[in-house]
Amino acid sequence: MTLFVSYSSQDRSTVDALAATLRRAHQQVWLDQELGGGDSWWAQILEQIRACDVFVVALSSNWLQSKPSQSELRYAQALNRPILPVRIGDIGSMRVNPLAALQIIDYRDPTVDAGIQLVTAIHSLVSKPQPLPDPLPDEPPVPFGYITRLGNQLSEKELSPQQQLQLLVELRSGLDEDGDDPSARSDIAQLLRMMRMRHDVTYRTRNDIDNVLASIEPSDSGSSATIEASMIATQPNTAGPGDGSPDAATLPAAQGRSSTQARSTSATQDSRKRLVIIGGAAAALVAAIVVAIVLVTQSSGKKPAATPRAAHPAPTPPGSAAPGGAPPAAPGSVVPAPTQPTPLDSVLLGAPEVATIMGVPNLDIGNQTQQMAPEWQLSNPNCLNAFYPTQDPAYAGSGFTGVRGQLLHAGADYRVYEAAVSFPTAEAANAFVAASANNWKACAGSTVTVTASAGTAHWNFGNPAGAAPKITLERTRKDGTNQCQRVLSAVSSVVLDVVACAPVVQNRGVEITDQMANNVKQ
Repeated sequence: MTLFVSYSSQDRSTVDALAATLRRAHQQVWLDQELGGGDSWWAQILEQIRACDVFVVALSSNWLQSKPSQSELRYAQALNRPILPVRIGDIGSMRVNPLAALQIIDYRDPTVDAGIQLVTAIHSLVSKPQPLPDPLPDEPPVPFGYITRLGNQLSEKELSPQQQLQLLVELRSGLDEDGDDPSARSDIAQLLRMMRMRHDVTYRTRNDIDNVLASIEPSDSGSSATIEASMIATQPNTAGPGDGSPDAATLPAAQGRSSTQARSTSATQDSRKRLVIIGGAAAALVAAIVVAIVLVTQSSGKKPAATPRAAHPAPTPPGSAAPGGAPPAAPGSVVPAPTQPTPLDSVLLGAPEVATIMGVPNLDIGNQTQQMAPEWQLSNPNCLNAFYPTQDPAYAGSGFTGVRGQLLHAGADYRVYEAAVSFPTAEAANAFVAASANNWKACAGSTVTVTASAGTAHWNFGNPAGAAPKITLERTRKDGTNQCQRVLSAVSSVVLDVVACAPVVQNRGVEITDQMANNVKQ
């Protein structure tokens, strides 16, 4: 039997858990989460509604306010499909909703008993099949179809001032009608930004667009992009040649590589840090002199000094990947020459390449760095690695040798952070991804709150997919306005660490990572 699940994108993580429960009960579940927008998206949804045995409603206040969800319900009712409301969230009133007359399964607390009640109700409905009406009812129009149409018009090479004015009038009208829907509001705002960036936009139209955007964006205070910008802005641009670890002199004055350093503010601690840095630099200089003397001695034919035994590595913090390193060579064996590592700068994609994948005209470079990204303030710090690339605590003890990263963005909706992190060996890189997979699993299905100077945002984690050398994880903003795909992929001795965010992210993070992989020497 096939179950069609009608849901609001704002309830994505809860619906994923519901779908997983149904699949474990050997039910065939269909969700529209893999589809894009437009006519083909809507046509496939209607086809699946006609083919389903039970139309399952993931009932919540978000679903009741969703225009596409209401169209799906009306079409299912016209087709005489068995309808099963499953309550997954709060609703204003049990009596004032279009499903009040039906049996509603309360699945807000997904206990074993609730699961049994759910599956029993499904089997009861399937046992009473009803044929499709003949002829079939008219198909409902595509929800927010005007947004797709206006987007196509904006792709035209030239727009006259009159055409620009007409587009703006229609976008304003759509905002008045559908502005309460987060996805529609986000799409309209993106079209306005695209229109504002056009080469032929008039001064008057640009000012009008700014006024409309100003009325939209204050209601989205604490947006992901704003919060992200407030975090990344604290990190200096340190891009430069070479692939080694960042020099101590390039660390931010007020924020070190580790969270412990960031919290150390007393004068005594600062002076100790300076002494440690000076002492470390002096030790490095002495080591370099010793190496030079040994090389000169060897080249002059003198017997080289005995090789000192390697010091024991520092213990690895719990939950982090073990430091990578090549195993010692067997006595008498020939040690192969090390392969030349890939320059990390050459691994990152350019803004035009990423913009093509993200489906936007262009992306701005917000930051380029050869340090770990600033540490996010999460309600659950154990999910830092799952939330964002190159977090310092995630890489502590991993043995990484260098990092390059850059932030790309277009307005508030489209953001990409791509990073390449080098390791001593391919085995060490793969071990880091494997350790991260366990960390991501621990965050699956949870909600985290991120706090920054720009405000707070709440994100729901989905379930991770894949295994080392490549893993993926999606998170969805609680209000449904944005999705992000995290990707970690070990390619040779380089870990590709990526997050891609968009109103509908689909598989763009994986596409970016796969193109980056082509730039790594293997």
